[in-house]
Amino acid sequence: MLIMLVSLVLLYFGQDFLIPLVLGLMAWSVLDALANHIGSIPFGSRHMPRWLAMLLSVLALMLVLLLIYQILVGQGPAIEAAVPVYQENFIRMINDLAGQYGIKELPTSDTLMQKIDFSLLLGWLGSSVGYLVSTLLLILMYTGFLFAEQRVMMNKINALAGDPEKAAKMHRIIVEISSRIQNYIWIKTVVSTATGVLSYIILKMVGVDFAAVWALLIFMLNYIPNIGSIVGVAMPALLTLMQFDTLTPFFIVAIGLGAIQFAIGNLVEPALMGKSLNLSPFMIILSLTFWGLLWGIPGMFLSVPITVMFAIVCARFRPTRGVAIILSGDGNVTYEKEQAAS
Repeated sequence: MLIMLVSLVLLYFGQDFLIPLVLGLMAWSVLDALANHIGSIPFGSRHMPRWLAMLLSVLALMLVLLLIYQILVGQGPAIEAAVPVYQENFIRMINDLAGQYGIKELPTSDTLMQKIDFSLLLGWLGSSVGYLVSTLLLILMYTGFLFAEQRVMMNKINALAGDPEKAAKMHRIIVEISSRIQNYIWIKTVVSTATGVLSYIILKMVGVDFAAVWALLIFMLNYIPNIGSIVGVAMPALLTLMQFDTLTPFFIVAIGLGAIQFAIGNLVEPALMGKSLNLSPFMIILSLTFWGLLWGIPGMFLSVPITVMFAIVCARFRPTRGVAIILSGDGNVTYEKEQAAS
């Protein structure tokens, strides 16, 4: 209990250091996998040089980050100018509903806006973008040094283990963690991209303001299990409700985005993911809650990869095998059990 308490304190107060480090590790793992994939492409009579494959993978990541930054920051002034209009529309909508149902006493506009301030959303978006930009340089620095250490990493593992058998076991753990996390991120990126593109089409057809921004936020929120998809439907639907004078666009957006999230989240993603994660849905929710309370929004994004890593490590050792069974989706950790027994 003392070790758990100390660990929680260190995780909470050290989040400014640990979050960029964990994100750097994930970026390194993804870039390494992308570079390996690019390097397997035939380059003349041989394969592409490692340095060129790595350069192309880094450039691809930088282009994606630049596009995200341009979409969010470029639309900032327009969103800020539109917030007062949405607030007025919201007040008018409330007054109309009150008139229809015979409600005579309503709070004043100022009182209502103190309780429901849509500028908080803009502030949240601005702080999130600012946090991302401020930590991006640190993440890139960690990633670069990890690539520099990659050549000697196996030598360090061998020295740490002390004997070849333990070194091989540590290497298997690292490879399995990296493989599962890369697979999870790849599948999540594919389904999140599909969700964002389809959502953008619906929002654009309806005429919702800032469709590209909402599509990007839906793409990013899709990395947060369960809760992200709910928020990704609710936020654009509420904006639609405030933007238009009729309820038809609201129902189209809510039903359309909800159908996309349901189809991709319950049909496409499970088919692609299969049993590669083998995590209990209930444990995923608990992990999401725990890391969300501990590290906020970054913790929600990192909850599944951290849980995958924790489950793999626990499955490799006999005293913690029970924890891995509890975290698993079906209780089947036969392979890990064999490795632990060996």
